[in-house]
Amino acid sequence: MNKALLVWLIPMIQTFPALAAEKQVSALEDVSVLSSQTSAHFYLGGRLGWSVFKDACGREANACNDQTFGAGLYGGYQFNDWFALEGGVTDYGKPDARYDAGSVSADTFGAELSAKLSYSLSPKWSLFGRLGGAYQDIEKVSDNSKKQSSQDWNTLVALGVNYRLSPQWSLRSEYQFIDGIGDSRALQSDLHFTSLGLTYHFVQHTPTLNTSSTPAPSPELPQTVVIENVPVKINILFAFDSSHMQSSDELNQLVTEFKKGKLGQVFITGHSDNRGTKVYNQALSERRAKAVAEYLVENGVASEKLIVLGLGESKPVMSNATQDGQAKNRRVEVHFETQEERVQESAM
Repeated sequence: MNKALLVWLIPMIQTFPALAAEKQVSALEDVSVLSSQTSAHFYLGGRLGWSVFKDACGREANACNDQTFGAGLYGGYQFNDWFALEGGVTDYGKPDARYDAGSVSADTFGAELSAKLSYSLSPKWSLFGRLGGAYQDIEKVSDNSKKQSSQDWNTLVALGVNYRLSPQWSLRSEYQFIDGIGDSRALQSDLHFTSLGLTYHFVQHTPTLNTSSTPAPSPELPQTVVIENVPVKINILFAFDSSHMQSSDELNQLVTEFKKGKLGQVFITGHSDNRGTKVYNQALSERRAKAVAEYLVENGVASEKLIVLGLGESKPVMSNATQDGQAKNRRVEVHFETQEERVQESAM
């Protein structure tokens, strides 16, 4: 659903709750995925791939099988949307070769620890790179000599792409290079490993929407009580390139209205100025809107009341040509209705 169209329809949605119920779920799909990427959490995954042991076989080999199937497990902690620490273990397979003197094979296992840096392309797609150390345990077996082994640490470099299937699940494809595993006695080679992985993210459940409408209270008798819906708009301003917000008296008043049972649907829309790329500003506006939503939920507002989205730099309220205009555009708009009771005298 076009997010700009949703904002244009907000007054109509507030007037026609049935129309709002048709639009709410798709408005938060990308925001739910984005919030799981930006919040700190643990993750765990498994991968399958193909190992290539470059220069593993000697020139005198009659037959050389230096490409094998590999599999492993990995896990880590995502500190924010761009940085994580990750560790893993992998069975890279068993390359082998045949010489005039007999056959040789080498079981190759590895453990690794690396820093993972990510760059978001969209709420679901991201690029990442890993840099760290890899430990290999290699056991070489040949027909005419005793078992030999090699254990050492080497530099690991990896590049990949990640696709978020849902807030909890993601797919990733990765190319990994380990420089110079083994030694002259056991499988001295460069290790290339291309893999496809499935990751589970231990993230908190994001706010969901309840599409049911709340009926207005019945008038009290003997007096005639009229319930009026009063629209309210709140602007929360943010610092440059920031999604951090302080306590807000206006938002606290919104929380108070909710606790009185007088709060309708709440529409939270994030915006940015035009400094930076459109892709980055879109993600930044979504993080700002999510920060306001989390503040309200933490202070007692039901998540079912919230509709959250970001519009990036597409809807400025002032010109971005001045610093003052840019400051006014770095905002989150909160639209909601509160109910007020008015006693109306009955006709004689």
